[in-house]
Amino acid sequence: MRTTVSRRTVSRRAALVVAAGVMGTASYAAPAQAATAAYACRYGAVTASDLAGTVTPTAHRAGLALHARLRVRNTENAKLTRATYVFAIGNLMKNRGPAPLVQWRIGTGHWHKATLHWNSRTNGSLPLWNSATLSLGTIPARGSVVTELSVTFPKKSIKATNYDFLDFHSAACGTSRLGWYVGNGFEYEPWTGTEGQPV
Repeated sequence: MRTTVSRRTVSRRAALVVAAGVMGTASYAAPAQAATAAYACRYGAVTASDLAGTVTPTAHRAGLALHARLRVRNTENAKLTRATYVFAIGNLMKNRGPAPLVQWRIGTGHWHKATLHWNSRTNGSLPLWNSATLSLGTIPARGSVVTELSVTFPKKSIKATNYDFLDFHSAACGTSRLGWYVGNGFEYEPWTGTEGQPV
C-alpha cells in the first residue's frame, strides 16, 4: 500500500535534511582556476525539472524499469562545457537491500549503465547508492539538455519509497557545486510483503 501524502511529505523532509548533510551543503566557493572566465561557476547555475511533473514512478514487482526524464538547464549567459552529475538513491528504512540497476542517457541517445557504490557516510540514517560521475556534455547558454534515468529494483529489494538526488558539476568549474536537485523518487511497492522489508 502506498504511503499517505502527509506521511510521505514528512519522510521527504527527513530525507532532504539527511541528504543535505550527506551530499554536502551548497557550496559558494569561488570559481576554480580552470574555470572559463565567461562562465560563473556558482551554486544555482544549473537547475533541473522533471518532465512528468510530480508523478512518482512505482513498481509493483521486481525487474520493472521505472523512468524519469529530467530537463537540466544552464541559467548562465555562457555555455557550460563538460557538465556532469552524480545520481544518488536510497530509502529511509534500516535495511539496505541490493543495489538497483540504474541506466542513463542524454536525449534519445544510447543507454549507459551507471556504476553504483554504497555511501557509508550516512551511518544508516539515509542509505544511499551513489553513481559514478555521469556526463551531460555541453549545455548551451540559457539552454538545456534532457537526461533520462531508468531504475530497476531486483528481487529482495526493500519495499519502500526511494528518494533520489542529483548533484551537478562541471570539469570546467573544478569542485564548485553548480546545482542540487531532489527528484520525485522511485517507489518499490509490490502488492505483497511488508513495508521496510525485502520482497
